[in-house]
Amino acid sequence: MSLNEDAAMAYNPDDDEQPTAQRGSRASLAAAERQLSQRPGVNGMGMSKTPSGQDAIIVYVDNEQTRSSLPSDVEGTPVIGEVTGQIRAY
Repeated sequence: MSLNEDAAMAYNPDDDEQPTAQRGSRASLAAAERQLSQRPGVNGMGMSKTPSGQDAIIVYVDNEQTRSSLPSDVEGTPVIGEVTGQIRAY
């Protein structure tokens, strides 16, 4: 399906695929969730960036001991551990 717009480039919603690198990072996040989410002290995770701008998986943990046990990467995507303490929902 192609939409005609008054724009320099026609918009085709079917072309809205993620770049290959981003798909790879999302796959790495899914793998990290499978590998790490059941570990005691892991509170959650998401996508972030390294200081150099590379995609990274950020893992929120209870304490430094849990952070130090995290892998350095999952499927080639760097892992950043962040100590948040225990997270409670009210």
